[in-house]
Amino acid sequence: MSGTPSSLSARFWATARTPRWIAALLLSLGIAAAFAALGQWQLDRSIENVQVIEIDTETAVPLEQIAEPGSGMTDAQQGRTVTVEGEFVRGEFVLLSDRGDGQGSRTMWLVGHLVTDEGVSLAVAIGTTPTSIQPLSLKPERAEWVGRYLPSEEPQSSDFENGERSALAVPELINLWADPGPVYAGYLVLAEPVDGLGVIRADAPEREVTLNLLNVFYAIEWVLFAGFAIYLWYRLVRDAVERAEELAAP
Repeated sequence: MSGTPSSLSARFWATARTPRWIAALLLSLGIAAAFAALGQWQLDRSIENVQVIEIDTETAVPLEQIAEPGSGMTDAQQGRTVTVEGEFVRGEFVLLSDRGDGQGSRTMWLVGHLVTDEGVSLAVAIGTTPTSIQPLSLKPERAEWVGRYLPSEEPQSSDFENGERSALAVPELINLWADPGPVYAGYLVLAEPVDGLGVIRADAPEREVTLNLLNVFYAIEWVLFAGFAIYLWYRLVRDAVERAEELAAP
């Protein structure tokens, strides 16, 4: 198109105001509105179809009902409140340094080796202590223990020469136990610590919310179509003005 920008704009709007192009604009707006409505519908569908994984983590269930020794931990098992019957192995306790108590303070955890009535080993975070005490020698008496079942942590750098550890890594603990036998993949945080130790606060895990991304993609696609419908009207009007300029040229 030739001429100054202002003259070009004037010719464009003069053409756009003709009945033909006004009708085309109304049609484009109707198509854009329909596309936008489809996009809104797809977005509503994506919200309606949000999948929230809801698992009752607070009702205590026997550990052997939800987990098997030697098997990895699943999302459904993580954070469940469980009960387990068994006894601690005397002398097989370790202290983990630089741990959180769940309430913003750094402390130490006492971790013990529990053997269930079925002969399966389970790492148990028994409680917290602010100082480096000697590991407790709990009486090896059978009892029922209640706590939250959590996944094993990854081994971290620790001062092994001085016997210090900071991660509750089940594979590391297995190497310290004299007779581990079959072992649960996770560890238990006791809901109530033994006398003389502080409680380890273990909150229920936040479950993943799954959004239907395909519906979101379709919603975005329909919005783009709506914008394209308006742009197509603009492009057709501009082409009409350019053709008129070419025909009018000497």
